[in-house]
Amino acid sequence: MDPDKGEVRKASVIRVSSLGDIARLASTLASRMLIMPVYRFKYNGKVYYTLQTIYKDYYRFYGIPIVYYYVDEEGSTDGKDVKYILARADETGERVEVSDKTRTGWVVIPIINLAEKPDFIPDNI
Repeated sequence: MDPDKGEVRKASVIRVSSLGDIARLASTLASRMLIMPVYRFKYNGKVYYTLQTIYKDYYRFYGIPIVYYYVDEEGSTDGKDVKYILARADETGERVEVSDKTRTGWVVIPIINLAEKPDFIPDNI
C-alpha cells in the first residue's frame, strides 16, 4: 500500500456478538468525552453497525485503527428510520434499542447512515 498513490490501508476489524457490545463500547468512549458515532451501512444484503477506535496504550498497535462491527443478520433494523442507539443499564439489567428519537435517562449514540461500505473496511467482513 502506498498512501502517496491514494491507496488506503484496510482497517483491522473485530466482529462483536451483539449491538449491545457496540453500545457498551460507544458509551464507555462517551464517558471519556469522546463522542464516537456508530456508522450503519448495507453490504451483501446485511446491515452492519461499526464503531472505529484507535489503540493508544499497546505499543505495537499504537495509532492503528480498529473497527468493531456487528452484523444484523436477520435484518431486524433494515428499513427502519434508525437515528440512534439507546442504551440503559440499571438494577433490572441492560437494555439496548434503536430508535428515531432520543429518551431522557438513556445514553444516546448517534447513528450515521452511510450510502455504502467504506473502502477502508475489508470486503470479507
